[in-house]
Amino acid sequence: MYYPGRLGLDAKVILKKHKREQSMQSKKLACLFMACAALLLSGCASFRNNELADVGKLPDVSRYANKPTVFVETHLFRGDPGQASLEILAIKEKLNASVKGTLDESALFSKYSFDEKDRATSDYVIRLDIYNHGTPGLAAVAGFISGLTLTVIPAAATDNYTLQAKLLDNKGNLINASTNKDSITTWIGILFLPMAGNTPEKAIFGTLDNQLKAVLKDLVESGKLKYSLLQRLQMQYFAGQV
Repeated sequence: MYYPGRLGLDAKVILKKHKREQSMQSKKLACLFMACAALLLSGCASFRNNELADVGKLPDVSRYANKPTVFVETHLFRGDPGQASLEILAIKEKLNASVKGTLDESALFSKYSFDEKDRATSDYVIRLDIYNHGTPGLAAVAGFISGLTLTVIPAAATDNYTLQAKLLDNKGNLINASTNKDSITTWIGILFLPMAGNTPEKAIFGTLDNQLKAVLKDLVESGKLKYSLLQRLQMQYFAGQV
């Protein structure tokens, strides 16, 4: 049976419900846009914690005519030192490039190589095992809190880096082993937007550079790496300078 008044009432209810649903959808979209904007505008900055003193310049070995050659083996693991089974291979190339930069600056070796075929013909082998460890749960909670507050409340997470270095002769005999540790802290929040140039990559490789320099400095100063003046003295003798 047809009731004109009832039909008008139903239409009003449906229209009101539709408007309410539209309003809720608009609010959800507005929240989503705000969250996206906050993520885009939020700052992320990483800083070295300098647990290991800055090494600075390495010992000058330019007076030596004969510098050793070295094969360098690098590994980056996720997990606690000596227990990690997951090797991070994605940044192997960048890691080797960072180590290369440190070795170039050091000028401690006549030649260095990452190529396995040069292992047997090098004077030394340096194995670098780097462990990235910490508490992933705390990092996740920190990121969640910052995201929940649209990055207004800053949050931080710390990554630890332990370097275990071994110096071996070309027959595989261990000459020296050493360990050092440092860390970086990454902050997330709008306040850190002006410091966005302090990227995690910059902090990580800056820390590893200093850790490797500490290892190399100890190897030179302790006499574990052998250098020779003989060839230079011979050249000076034949030139009549001695």
